[in-house]
Amino acid sequence: MRQHTRLALLFPAAALALGLALPARAQSTEATVPAATTGQGQLGSAYGEADLTYHQIDSLSPSVWRGFALDYNQPLQAGLDFNFAYDWGRADDYVRRLTQQNLSAGVTAYTPLEWGRPYVQGLAGWDWRKGDSFTGSSFAYTLGAGVEFQVAPTLVLTPYVNFVRATSFNQSEFDYGAKAAYRLNKAWSLTASAQYEAVMHQKDGRGFTLGVAYHY
Repeated sequence: MRQHTRLALLFPAAALALGLALPARAQSTEATVPAATTGQGQLGSAYGEADLTYHQIDSLSPSVWRGFALDYNQPLQAGLDFNFAYDWGRADDYVRRLTQQNLSAGVTAYTPLEWGRPYVQGLAGWDWRKGDSFTGSSFAYTLGAGVEFQVAPTLVLTPYVNFVRATSFNQSEFDYGAKAAYRLNKAWSLTASAQYEAVMHQKDGRGFTLGVAYHY
């Protein structure tokens, strides 16, 4: 528990420092980046994405959450994207039914390098939860970092780590995962992700998504 608390304090500071360094690094490397690293990924692309989601957290009852997620990405300038996201999930069994929604927006700063695209991300929004006689909401934010690797001409793989905090619920978690995006053609991609969810004050969980993205 103490280790999670220290990480919760250190991760935002590290992500902020990396975010300040990325734009300067991008200016010095953008002119030398090969065309092969700028083609089929999601960073720097205008797209909308829809995913089916599955989460399991063993300390909760019910423990399995199913739902969907919608994402929109719009480049603002070289090395900077605007992000908008909405997700909805439900968990139920013979006794209880729980629902959760999250709406967020923010930016992703990245640097195109020969070996990949390292990035940092900041999102802020609102979290709504409902279950039995409880209804509540909270300000929520996400700080993330990762690298988008072009592992094949039509395939990118993005390992990442996110720190997610819902302030009014006093809930924090670290998500460690990877996302794959396979470009079918100029307009369409298939996406899939898997992550390990380290939730403070609860047992850890697992999350998976499967979806499709349309590139404008």
